[in-house]
Amino acid sequence: MDYKPMLAVANTDDSSISLVDPNAWEETGRIQLPAKSGPYDLLTLGSGQRILVTLTYADALAYINLADGKVVEIMTIGRRPCHIAYDATENLAFITNSDTDTVSMVSIARAEKMKLIGQIQVGSMPQGIDFDHFTRDIAVANFNTADITIINADDLSIKSHIELEQNPVRVKYSPRGDKLYITCISSYNNDIGSVVVVDMTCYEVLCRIALMDLPGQLYITSDEKYVLVTSMGRGGLEIIDIFNRKSLMKVPTNGMTQGIALDNRGKYAYVTNPDDNSISKVDWRLGKKVATIGVGREPNGIVYV
Repeated sequence: MDYKPMLAVANTDDSSISLVDPNAWEETGRIQLPAKSGPYDLLTLGSGQRILVTLTYADALAYINLADGKVVEIMTIGRRPCHIAYDATENLAFITNSDTDTVSMVSIARAEKMKLIGQIQVGSMPQGIDFDHFTRDIAVANFNTADITIINADDLSIKSHIELEQNPVRVKYSPRGDKLYITCISSYNNDIGSVVVVDMTCYEVLCRIALMDLPGQLYITSDEKYVLVTSMGRGGLEIIDIFNRKSLMKVPTNGMTQGIALDNRGKYAYVTNPDDNSISKVDWRLGKKVATIGVGREPNGIVYV
């Protein structure tokens, strides 16, 4: 049987997951989750079509097999879970809980069962999170305390707190793990955002790159030449030149954008438009929106599987 790629989209307002064929550009199915559970962020579990989904209104985490469209398990983890990172070596998921200022650790067993194994206290209102398989460190963006918590995944010790001048939203390790890219929002002007780059060998800020709008999720290209950032204010997809430390352009989509996923070739970026109940396909190198398709209500997280 030939493998066919798909996009999975978390529709927060109608508590569903839309399945979209990126080649035919059509919605091929929809998985219904418990009413008012609020699916928000998605993460793939290595190879195959297994995903984790934060249910932010239900204070829970869902484990879904996209191959058969079945919800394998739903487990309560913490108040207002937001974003997810995954350690594939140890089969551990790390989830930020924005209302309890914690990160939950969940074991994903071979028998496809989840187990909550602990929680770590971090800063105030944790949002974005990422895991680096080189250093085995976890980075957590604490929005209210304007800092980053660095946690060692093996002994769960706090390695460092990186203080910032702006409020961090999302974090992403570079492909080699030597840098951390952070999208931030200004605490004194809500129309100003930036990408902050931190040297992870010494935890020092290397540079701040001004953005055109409020940032959401970010993606770093494999050659580490560009950062793609969704815009939560006026919308669109912003393209950042890392070497020259400047924003090159913003590609209009359909209003506010939140989640982002790229195809296996890195050619097309797929972004969610929560206000428009749609996702857009963008050829980011050409700076052109290719197509838009309607999904469920208030799409946020998106993954390419």
